[in-house]
Amino acid sequence: MADFRRWLTVLAVLAFMALSASAQVGVANGSATSLLVCVATAAGTPELRPEGYTELAGDIVISCTGGPVPSPGTAVPTTNIVVYMAPAVPITSRYMSSNGASDALLIIDEAGSNIAAGAPGYGPQAPQSLCTTSQQQAVPSPCAAYVGTAAGTNTVGAAVQYAVSVSSPGSSNIAQNVYQGKIGDFGVNSVTFYNVPVLPPATSGISRTFRITNVRVPVPGGNLSGTLQAIISTSPSATLPIAGTAINIGVVGPATSMAVTQVKTPFQQCQPQTAALTSVLTYTEGFATAFKTRVVPGGAANGTVGSNTNTAYAAEATNTASPNNQNIPGGLYGGFASNSESGFIFPQLVTSNTGTGAVNYVAGLADYGTRLKAVFYNIPAGVTLYVSTTSGPTASFVIGGTSVSPYAVLVATNSGEATPDSSSTASFSSSIIAGSTTSKGAAILGVDSFTKNTIFNGAPVFALTANSAGAAEAVWEVTNANPSGQDVLQFGVFISYVATTSSTTNPYGLPITGLPLGAPVSDVQMSFAPEPSSGTFSTANATQGQNPTPRFAVVKVQEGPWTTINLCQTTLLYPFVTGAAGFDTGLAVANTSMDPFGTVGQTGSCKLYGYGQTIATAGNTASQPTLPGCDSIANPVGGTNCFPIVPAGQVGSVMASATFTNFTGYVIAVCNFQYAHGYAAVTDLGLRNLWSSYLALELGTGSVGSPRTGVSSIEMLVH
Repeated sequence: MADFRRWLTVLAVLAFMALSASAQVGVANGSATSLLVCVATAAGTPELRPEGYTELAGDIVISCTGGPVPSPGTAVPTTNIVVYMAPAVPITSRYMSSNGASDALLIIDEAGSNIAAGAPGYGPQAPQSLCTTSQQQAVPSPCAAYVGTAAGTNTVGAAVQYAVSVSSPGSSNIAQNVYQGKIGDFGVNSVTFYNVPVLPPATSGISRTFRITNVRVPVPGGNLSGTLQAIISTSPSATLPIAGTAINIGVVGPATSMAVTQVKTPFQQCQPQTAALTSVLTYTEGFATAFKTRVVPGGAANGTVGSNTNTAYAAEATNTASPNNQNIPGGLYGGFASNSESGFIFPQLVTSNTGTGAVNYVAGLADYGTRLKAVFYNIPAGVTLYVSTTSGPTASFVIGGTSVSPYAVLVATNSGEATPDSSSTASFSSSIIAGSTTSKGAAILGVDSFTKNTIFNGAPVFALTANSAGAAEAVWEVTNANPSGQDVLQFGVFISYVATTSSTTNPYGLPITGLPLGAPVSDVQMSFAPEPSSGTFSTANATQGQNPTPRFAVVKVQEGPWTTINLCQTTLLYPFVTGAAGFDTGLAVANTSMDPFGTVGQTGSCKLYGYGQTIATAGNTASQPTLPGCDSIANPVGGTNCFPIVPAGQVGSVMASATFTNFTGYVIAVCNFQYAHGYAAVTDLGLRNLWSSYLALELGTGSVGSPRTGVSSIEMLVH
């Protein structure tokens, strides 16, 4: 199948080349120099996240030398450049219009970089000027380029590092040097740059470059599991001959590890909690650049970062005074380029959002930094769930600065986990997250009354609101990351609840419903965000050209229980109980949760389970009688149809002759309070000849449907 797809790619390339006529490069004064030689290389081979639908591939750089000396005033020959992804995964660069025109760009001579000396205003010193896809395909006149002269001379290329092309013969206006790519004209794995001018540098020691950037691809789906290659085709090929057209522009890295660890287990249901830490969520990068900030970090020197500000990122993407600009071709971003979700940001190409309702999209600008998500399920009614607002200490921490200490901040998800950060326009200097601010300069969600007293590594906590199904979601966004090491981000999970007395509707003493009896509360599912189910985007065609950016698949469900709340119970064993053949047994339970040590007093009842034989008219039977607690039935009559409710510091009792008539065996009492102790007295009726008593044994904890996991030390005592 892989070979078949590769042949399809080759056939598409051949068909495309056959559609265009060949052309000769212009010759100056009838004299030719060397042949034009062009080589395509990868500017980098970044690691791609296996979870990512919009992974940014490495830039492709085509470098040309030689060629005939062009004549001033002649039209610069053009070629169509098609880049194919191999394997044939769809290109997911953002559509800037519905016809496939995207933010994948081709930049001539590193325009706007100022990386080389030469004629002022030309080559790397030229301002960036866009030729859109519609202009490239205009008939009969696409974006025009003509051979010009430099620095007031009548020479082309001589004494300057780059030859010059202008917008019209004799003009001093630089020709357009940034070309927009169109996705899908030759398959979903292709991007095409039409009518790109190729002016041979001609002069020895001078080169011409074409940089292709902002190409994004999806890794999930099975087609891409190893190395990503780019196959480049040009037509006419003589205008831009390329040797070695298959180049490596990405490699799939390891998946990110996500785990939940319960640090407090179990809680007791009858003991109230106030924002108590129950578990820790840990996200560990699969490789050093899996967690990325939205744009290249700047620093306090490039913007305002301080108390009560709303500028989580200091550097602006288009601030020419910043040393970490992201609108310079070539990734000269102060060493942070591979650690940014955004690519080459090009403010000249802005379009209205056709997908999610944001005001504008800027070419190359991601909607947010890497987002991490936790979805909590089965939150019991009566339990309030909290998460830490940041991943770590907030003191003296500059969010979005040049610090390489990994850091993430809770973001607002009222409009969905794919909601873009604020400032989606070219100015790009506003907050990364929504909500109120803290004194640390981080714009975070508002925190509750536990802020001052309940912290996780110095971070306050925030209460989540469960939906009708008992689920709630928390999303954090990476604002600082270390490009040179595997980052670990941790977030605390807290719970609060209050204790109340038992009732017929809440026999276990708390307003908590739907809680497994003593079992862990499952579960919390951890992933990147946004992902399709909550990000409301389709996975059709690997989400080609859709919004938002970045976006992710859940390639592996990583989950686990986030807390355990045990029922406050004591289980007692009465080894011998009889209410038959002239004998009776008194069963008593003392509630000792009232004591001089400050223990929280509890109130509840016990349910008694009999195991043995009942003497009936037809003989012995194996029926197993039960006696419910008076806190769990309507119209209770203690000692008759139920076991009495036992307040703290009191004793409740029943007689077997009244509740276990004609029964002989053993009884297990499950009491809905802690610190229950049992006593039994066996006698003949009337207390005439026999009296024997014993203390009930305390069994290991268990619950209906959950077998006992051990035997308490008390059970092993011999009474």
